[in-house]
Amino acid sequence: MSILVFCDHDNGQFGPATLNAVSAAAQIGGDVHILVAGDSSGAVATAAANIAGVAKVLVADGAEYAHGLAENLAPLICDLASDYSHILAPATTTGKNVMPRVAA
Repeated sequence: MSILVFCDHDNGQFGPATLNAVSAAAQIGGDVHILVAGDSSGAVATAAANIAGVAKVLVADGAEYAHGLAENLAPLICDLASDYSHILAPATTTGKNVMPRVAA
């Protein structure tokens, strides 16, 4: 199965922690898909598509994702979860806020 990586970004560019998560996903094996959720995050999605090892980029563009609130992001990730064997996020404040809610 595929692996989903949540992209932590600031609606302009993603940080190196996202690249670390993609690298970890590649070591697990399988197709790596990256989720870019935000408001007007097309530039981030384009950059994510150019990351080595990323097979597919999923984009969730909407005002509700603009501020990276876990309350909005966790249900989105949960809706996608059944298609993936693993779900990873960068070890950032946002990743550490979202993923426990996804697990619950």
